[in-house]
Amino acid sequence: MLDAMRKRANSWFVRALLLVLIASFAVWGIGDTFFGRQDIAIAVQVGDIEVPLQEVDRAFEIDRRAFGEQFGATLDRRQAASLGILNRSLQNVIARALVDQHRRDLGIGVSDAEVAAAIRNDQRFATDGNLDRARFDMYLRSLGLGEAQYVEQVRADIGRARVLDALTGSIAAPSVLVERLGAWRGETRSGTLLEVASDAMTAPEPTDAELEAFLEENIDAFQAPEYRTVTLVTLTADDIVDEIEIDEARLREEYEARADFYTTPERRRVGQLLASDRETIEEARLALEEGAVFAELADSMADRGLTYGPLGPTAREDLPPEFADAIFALGPDEVSEPVQSAFGWHLFRLIEVEPETVRSFEDARDEIRRDLALDRAIDQLPDLASALDDGIAAGESLEEAALAVGTTARRFQAIDAQGRDATGAPVEGGAPSPEILAAIFAAPLEETSLLEETPGGTFYMFRVDASEPSRPRRLDEVRDDVAALWRQEERQRLATERVEAIMADARSGRTLETIAAGLGDEVTLRRFGPIGRAADGSEAGLTPEAVEALFATDKGNLAREPVATRNGSAILRTDAIMVPEGDQPELREQLTAALRNDVLIQYEAALRRRYPVEVNEAAIASLFPADEF
Repeated sequence: MLDAMRKRANSWFVRALLLVLIASFAVWGIGDTFFGRQDIAIAVQVGDIEVPLQEVDRAFEIDRRAFGEQFGATLDRRQAASLGILNRSLQNVIARALVDQHRRDLGIGVSDAEVAAAIRNDQRFATDGNLDRARFDMYLRSLGLGEAQYVEQVRADIGRARVLDALTGSIAAPSVLVERLGAWRGETRSGTLLEVASDAMTAPEPTDAELEAFLEENIDAFQAPEYRTVTLVTLTADDIVDEIEIDEARLREEYEARADFYTTPERRRVGQLLASDRETIEEARLALEEGAVFAELADSMADRGLTYGPLGPTAREDLPPEFADAIFALGPDEVSEPVQSAFGWHLFRLIEVEPETVRSFEDARDEIRRDLALDRAIDQLPDLASALDDGIAAGESLEEAALAVGTTARRFQAIDAQGRDATGAPVEGGAPSPEILAAIFAAPLEETSLLEETPGGTFYMFRVDASEPSRPRRLDEVRDDVAALWRQEERQRLATERVEAIMADARSGRTLETIAAGLGDEVTLRRFGPIGRAADGSEAGLTPEAVEALFATDKGNLAREPVATRNGSAILRTDAIMVPEGDQPELREQLTAALRNDVLIQYEAALRRRYPVEVNEAAIASLFPADEF
């Protein structure tokens, strides 16, 4: 993402705009390909510039690792490429080359002094404000770059930033646009609702004709999904782990290797007296020898700064060496000699000892066996999957091939894409994973799929035996659900009718407060807000349509029509309108970036027309050997 360029740009806005420029480049795709070119060392040609494959590969690796760190996932190169990261990296490289070619044509250069200054001032390489050669060399090694390569990279970064700065540096959002848009976006409003609850309305029982008509009007809400009948074979390490035998000698060897893990060291709990000086701690020790109670001594010597506190239970390795030696030398109820630390002077008294415990081999045996067996199962799983694949290739049915590798095919009768059966409940025994379901519903009928592997390491093959297409449900299938929804909408309709009748009274000049007092429990009067224009209204019990009506109504006026609320229907009155005042730097930056982006999109389009972009597909493919990608 042009990280180096942004870090060396001459102004803050150029750094922001570089990201926008690269994003706009991505929409154009990769471009033409080299036809018959055998030189895979060159990945891309932009105008007269040839981009080495190594540069694309380096950009891909940086983006792949950054993606993993951002989302907390470890992606191998194949997974990263399938997610589009390779294409994104390639587009970034092309973007840099396009600007470089234009810069060369314009004759814009960068002096050695500027490059040296940029490197010296880069805080990544600084120690105490000066260039740290060791840190600089380490950074170059991490990128796989030589010093000369990096110098030229910095030179190009500065040059690109200079071109973009000249192109967009003078663009700024007009103040009137910032003020008006800020006022519109930041405006909040408060209001009052006179609400009739739909639950208070009594809906009649619907007739069959009414339900049939209602179902026809809302058929999309009562659509039966596609169901498929599927035969599925999955292979996981857990499927074969119980079949793997681990000999006793290997179990005991692993137990010995894990000795530290199965050993809980001795831990001790002590009381400690702490003083800031040795004289006080010596006086405390003398008092203890004369019969003073350890825990109570701190109270009598509080004026000398003596404090008491418990410590532990703690293992030896968790303590500073001076503490550990003193504490683990104590016998029952013994008091240590004075011990000095950065906090002052200490006396310790042993309170309790938790002896070292060692989990026995017999107790840990099953755990060790499963761990070792699981490791072997994971190693054996690809071979087992290959044997399944070979069986299919030899003409065996999916069921026969499954039995040959020691497992059975599972049959799902009428399963939908969410893993539910015809009743809408999760299928018995658990549904396949989302990845497998997606593959099942994308596959043709009556063909055994290829052997595939999920990101979680499950190998699978399947055959779609039958399909029942999506269809509208009949009333006899969904009568109860249709009737419930009909009643809900009928109660809402009745509530709206009642609100419309009340609105005639409100429009005559009577206030909502007066009307509510006269109607008593039939209505609810409540105030809400302030809420913003972009709010969905849920916190105030409104619907998005009610929020829209609030912002379309002048202060003190009623909304033109009844508004739907979360509870029913209501008359809405706008009571207060609050508009933000003053400058809004964040909005100004956003608008400025948007305006500059418009210019950069046009700049990018012009560069694409001026300079042909050719991608050597053979070079890109060489990043992934045939057995890897």
